[in-house]
This record gives sequence, C-alpha cells and structure tokens, in this order.
Amino acid sequence: MNNIKNRIDIDLIAKAEALLYESEKIAIIPHSGPDGDAIGSSLALYQYLKKKGKMPKIVSPSAYPVFLNWLPKNSEVMIYTNGKKAAEEYLKSSDLVFIVDHNSFKRSGDLEKILQDLPAKKIMIDHHPEPEQIVDVMFSDTSMCATCELMYEFIEALGDENLIDTHIAECLYTGIVTDTGGLSYNSSNPRTYQIVGDLLARGIDKSKIHSNVYDNFSTDRMKLLGHCLDRGLEVLPEYQTAIITLTKEDLLKFNYKDGDTEGFVNYPLSIQGMLVSVIFIEKEDMVKISFRSKGNVPINAVAAEYFNGGGHMNAAGGRTTDQLKDAIAKFKEVLPAFYKSLNQ
Repeated sequence: MNNIKNRIDIDLIAKAEALLYESEKIAIIPHSGPDGDAIGSSLALYQYLKKKGKMPKIVSPSAYPVFLNWLPKNSEVMIYTNGKKAAEEYLKSSDLVFIVDHNSFKRSGDLEKILQDLPAKKIMIDHHPEPEQIVDVMFSDTSMCATCELMYEFIEALGDENLIDTHIAECLYTGIVTDTGGLSYNSSNPRTYQIVGDLLARGIDKSKIHSNVYDNFSTDRMKLLGHCLDRGLEVLPEYQTAIITLTKEDLLKFNYKDGDTEGFVNYPLSIQGMLVSVIFIEKEDMVKISFRSKGNVPINAVAAEYFNGGGHMNAAGGRTTDQLKDAIAKFKEVLPAFYKSLNQ
C-alpha cells in the first residue's frame, strides 16, 4: 500500500507507540449509542491489541444495534449499563484508555464523569470536527470518511499492517461502509478505495457484510420504518427539508430496541429535491435528533447552535430536554433563515 502516503503524523505515532509499550490493561471506549463505525473501529483495535500481547477490553457506554452483533469478537464487548461495577473496576485499573469515534467526553454517556477522573493516559482516534483537548495523544482527521479508515492508517503507521487479518478487516470495512452509506457520500478520496481494496484482498466477504448490515431488519423494525415514512413524515418543500417524528408511544408500539432507527434519517433524502432530513426521537428524559443533508449544506451548524450537538457537514446529531413539540417548533423556526443563508 505504498502508492498513496499514510496520513498519520509520525511524531504522534512515536508518542502512541511509547504509551502502548508501557501499558498492558487497555480500555477502549466507543461513543454512547455506538454505530457501525464506533463498534467496528473498537473491535478492530481490540483484536489488534490482543495480537500485540495486551489485555484490552471494550467498554461501551450503552448497547448498540443487534444487526452489528455478528461482528468478530462482539461477545467480548462490555456494556456499561448492563454491569456498571465490573466496568468501573476495569476502567480504574487500566493503564491506557482509547477514546474511539468521538472527541468529547460528553458523547461518552454515563461514562463521562468516570473518564474525566481517570488518571490513565488517553489516546483519541476520531474523524469528527472540533475535537476537545481531553487526551494525551490525539489522532483527529476530518478528511477520513470513517474512524475505521483512520484506524487502518493507525495500525499501518505502527508497522503492523501484517496483523490485519480477515476478522479485523471485516470490522474496518463495516465501519467504512456504514459511515458512508455504502460508499455513497463522504468517500471521494482515492486512499479510501485503496484501503477498501486492501481489506477485500484480506478475504472479507463483502456480500455477507452488506447482507448482515442492510438486510437484517426485524419485523418490528421494518414496521417502524413504514410508520416513519407514512404517519411520521412531514415534508417542507419550500425549504427542501423533511422531518420524521417518533414519540415514546410509537417506540413502545413497535417494540423499539437500541439501534432500530439507525439509518432511518437517510430515507427522506431520496425524495426528489430534498436537501435536509431530520429525525426527532422522543426518549424518557430527552429528545434525540439526527440531521442529514446533501451537497454543501452544513447541517452540523444547526445541530451545534440550537441542539447541543455537532458532527460532519452532512451528518450530525443533537439532543434537547425540550418537549418533542417544542424541539420541532424550534427547528422550524430557525429553518427559514438557514435556508436563506444557503441561497446567499
């Protein structure tokens, strides 16, 4: 893989290598509500560190979609909400902590305060904009289509590309395809396809992965999607925007499980002329919001300014403690000015 240069800073790699050398018990932390990229990069790192003779453990702040449970070594993931005492004991005894696919402790859910207080050294591997200075060594690159792409570069820069076996390659490929909508957006860098080609050469079954990720709906999840696109969908053609609303009652009716709404926000962008899609999901103590956009529409600006969130230009998230109807009203209130700024 020498045609296109590895994008990792060699000085940062030297610092990370020194921390790895002096560490044995290593914790890996994806963000709360982890997606394919967060779990894929965490599991890839876990298996790599095992091969290096370390004692890693993934501590996920919360559960993740069941359609990712097929990933290699999935059973090794410790879900914090399912066993807080054991997870906290492991974290407190760790020599080193990897913060994976997020750049703020705020996205660590219930682990936020624990991670802030840990004396262990910390390394961040992430591709989201505006990282917070919360770690000792930071690998942050927004040009990467996914953290899994950055994780590949990280392992290669350490001189261990030969340790990427089929199982690690499956995890990395899953993160790349899920964070780019099947390589349909945020994936125009030739290096991305060079890495994908190398992962394919390591024996992964691309068709199996796509089937596991995209053709693995439960009946309840399919019915929930149908509800979203029927009764839950509102189209605002004058602003080229679509809004999906899900209430607590909707989630209960369709036996909602963590991850069931993953990817739903992308569907309205298939409507002719739509530039923005937003889904509002009412939870017990807050409203979770996902934003998507097309082209040069910086929807992350809305997430950051009005909904305590952020992310990439075309994919962002947020949350609010406002009532569901008030959260939607706020979005509709700021939408005209946002749309006008795009035209200007």
